[in-house]
Amino acid sequence: MKTKLTVILFLQSIVFPDKVSLTAVEVMTKVKSAPKPESSISEIRLDIIRTKAGKEKRRVRAFTRYEKKFSSGNYEKKQLLRFQEPKSIKGTGLLSWTRRDGTTEQWFFLPRLKTSKRIKTKEKGKSFMGTDFIYEDLENREVKDDSLTLEGRETIEGYSCYVVRTIPRVESAYWGKKIYVDDKIWQIRKVEFFQDENTLEKTLYVRDFTQQSDFWSPAMLEMTKVNGNHTIMTIDSFKPNAGLENQIFTKSFLTNVK
Repeated sequence: MKTKLTVILFLQSIVFPDKVSLTAVEVMTKVKSAPKPESSISEIRLDIIRTKAGKEKRRVRAFTRYEKKFSSGNYEKKQLLRFQEPKSIKGTGLLSWTRRDGTTEQWFFLPRLKTSKRIKTKEKGKSFMGTDFIYEDLENREVKDDSLTLEGRETIEGYSCYVVRTIPRVESAYWGKKIYVDDKIWQIRKVEFFQDENTLEKTLYVRDFTQQSDFWSPAMLEMTKVNGNHTIMTIDSFKPNAGLENQIFTKSFLTNVK
């Protein structure tokens, strides 16, 4: 009887392999290597929500995001954010270049200044346009940039996820993070950001994924701070493989606003 049970368990291990056997590095590598379009255009809305004296105050902003991957050269990816609303900040832009080693260069442009300003490393912990996202949140970290530990699996809003704890090896505004990765589509469902080992600063929820041209894209990201402030980023449209010209991702294009 014991021999028969052993055989059954062995066969089950072949047919239903234990996903927990993956390492933290393997999990994050799957996230990094998930199919992505060569270029894309997204229309995005920001709702910045603040509560004071029991009353909720909401500010709305909207921008277009242009993104392109490069198969050769020093840079892996370039991205431009261009704000359309409200009128007071129309034309404001953020240009990001991601090198193949994972480091990112960023320039910020305000139309009233008529020139771009490079964002220094020490400034990447500052709020992005008054939201609960910081400049670092808009960058891509490489798998090698963090020390990774697999902490098991949890169910997040009905989705089975790996839980990966990260401690930065490369400079970061955070002490560390806890990342929840969907084990079916290899997309991040939730991220907890920590000030120190025991102090949670804020939580990011990534929701409503849809698949378009074999690429997964979320419809909403919500960043919630422990004090109740939060920012909702809604992706109103996503156009993959948009065939963008390289000129869009230059510093001259960033400042060329009529």
